[in-house]
Amino acid sequence: MGVLQRFEHRLEGMVEGAFARAFKSELQPVEIASAVQREMDDRAAIVAQGRTLVPNDFVVELAETDRERLADLADSLGIELATLAREHAREQGYSFVGPVRMRFEGVHELTTGTFRVRSGVIRGTTVEDGEIRRPASDLPHPAGSFTGTPRLLVSGPEPGPDGSTQRTFELGAPLTILGRGTDCDLRLVDPGVSRHHAELRVEDGEVVLVDLGSTNGTFVNGQPVRRVSLTDGTRVTLGRTTLVFRRDGIH
Repeated sequence: MGVLQRFEHRLEGMVEGAFARAFKSELQPVEIASAVQREMDDRAAIVAQGRTLVPNDFVVELAETDRERLADLADSLGIELATLAREHAREQGYSFVGPVRMRFEGVHELTTGTFRVRSGVIRGTTVEDGEIRRPASDLPHPAGSFTGTPRLLVSGPEPGPDGSTQRTFELGAPLTILGRGTDCDLRLVDPGVSRHHAELRVEDGEVVLVDLGSTNGTFVNGQPVRRVSLTDGTRVTLGRTTLVFRRDGIH
């Protein structure tokens, strides 16, 4: 079964008829998926022997009417498109320098049923040997209209090299992927954490936590969640790793 066929099969397992109702125009999810694949192929660049780099940040521009129809399904479709991109990269031997990100934007100039894909390369951040490391070439992104400093206090199952069990990770990007995979923004070396476990999104000045279909689940203050807005002091548990969200001046 090919990448596109697996993509369509996963969509069939979602809410019955939801995508059909959302895409009343000629626009279909598989067309977007195919365009994402073409974008990766067209922009593939050989950066070293045996390593071909492709974009990992995608924006799907839609007609504003189609974007409104997609509003309730954008999260699910974005996750499936990101999965498709990773599968395509694996089959073609492509490499990413950060997590795969998918966003949808309404564009006034596009007519119903039309779309276009633009992409870029954005480096991610990882945790190595207990230390949070961001590539030196990365520039900080505005975190939104926060009154404080949004960040995570990360406590993993193993202490860092200095014996400390807690590190601080600043939320400076509009999207932060949490997981065990090497392409995650915040990589958590914890066997109880899925490769792509959850993500944090900055939306209208709020930080929203979204579980990405993880195996062991995401817990907020001890309760399982799929999507929730975080407030100062919220405790998030992924496997044996604890993340405390802070946005004030208290460390």
